[in-house]
Amino acid sequence: MLKRRLLLAVAVVAVLAGATAAVVMAAQPGKHARRAAHARTGPLAAAASYLGVSPARLRRELSSGETLAQIAATTAGKSEAGLAQALERAQRKRLAARSASIPARVSREIHAVHGVDVLAVSARYLGVSRAHLRQQLRAGSTLAHIADATAGKSQAGLVQALVAARREALDARVSAGRLSRKAAEAKLARIRKRVAARVNGKRPHSRAARS
Repeated sequence: MLKRRLLLAVAVVAVLAGATAAVVMAAQPGKHARRAAHARTGPLAAAASYLGVSPARLRRELSSGETLAQIAATTAGKSEAGLAQALERAQRKRLAARSASIPARVSREIHAVHGVDVLAVSARYLGVSRAHLRQQLRAGSTLAHIADATAGKSQAGLVQALVAARREALDARVSAGRLSRKAAEAKLARIRKRVAARVNGKRPHSRAARS
């Protein structure tokens, strides 16, 4: 069982070690940043931390043909079993962090105004970058607060911009004969309420809650 766990960890780290350089060179800036963050917290970093060496040094040793088991066995005060435990702890920690964020991600998805990239439309209306807007939202601001604090902009104007973006998609469906005008207007009325709630940082009430 121990060897199976370590072999799995070795496979993961070996892939990372062999592919890191090519991936980093080809990645876009945003992807590059995510890769760099993963390099600091991923399996290779966890193994390097346990062994007391830098990730770069460990990568070189792996590239020379050694396995993690061999490196651990020849490192003073370290062992194959200890390395396996360290990698398992690191993996559990990453999984726990991801699991903790699942409720928030699910909530955003089920309350999303589908068909509209809310962040992109909001950033365009406010005249800021998506990254800047995302940073403000993560700091605790709502879209309503940000709009009202932006010169020449307002919460009402932002809602109108978001609704207008969704209206374009609905109008296209009406023109294509895939949706009646009456149905489109009904959808738009519901969308307007959801958009207003989203801008204010509130969650729209479910049908069960309204009944």
